Amino acid sequence: MTDIAASRARVRARAKRSTPEQRRQQIIDAAVNVFGRQGYRQGALKTVADEVGLTIQGLLHYFPTKEELLLAALHHRNALDRENLERVLDEGGVVAVTRYILQRNVEHPGFMRLFVTLAAEATDPDHPAHEYFVERYARMFSYSGEAIQADVRKGAIRPDIDADALAEQLVALMDGLQLQALLRPDMDLLAAFDRAVAALIAPAEG
Repeated sequence: MTDIAASRARVRARAKRSTPEQRRQQIIDAAVNVFGRQGYRQGALKTVADEVGLTIQGLLHYFPTKEELLLAALHHRNALDRENLERVLDEGGVVAVTRYILQRNVEHPGFMRLFVTLAAEATDPDHPAHEYFVERYARMFSYSGEAIQADVRKGAIRPDIDADALAEQLVALMDGLQLQALLRPDMDLLAAFDRAVAALIAPAEG
């Protein structure tokens, strides 16, 4: 038996021991990896099915369409650590919560690759995740702007900051640094974020 065949046999054996909910999660995890590496359009359901030891029909039993699987993978990422995000925001403000998101993505590079790849693909209005990303960025700008205003009221950020402009800059910084980190694996993403934020919120001269 080849190494590949042995690996697939182990995957199939593990699958037989999984509950339906565990199976769904395994499929979502595989989809994150496949769509992150190959994009949505090039990432084949067969590749996802192979990674979890299923046939195409077996996978479709859990997710009837490729689009449903994509959206499940995206929403799963959003659901992770939601309570922790609120806690970090309350304790450290908008910069801390943005840094926390980046740190989580560094720890889970499959998710980072998925979002960077799909965000670019989804600029096409016909892409199945187009509306998801349009709404996601609208929420991010609104959420960040409100958090910045709260930080200004607390005295954590100087009062002359343009909250909307800073929100746009933080989102752009987060996206740009993640793209650079995927292209430059030796890059210290968090250190680069810290340097950029220090410049963005530095006290005004004069």
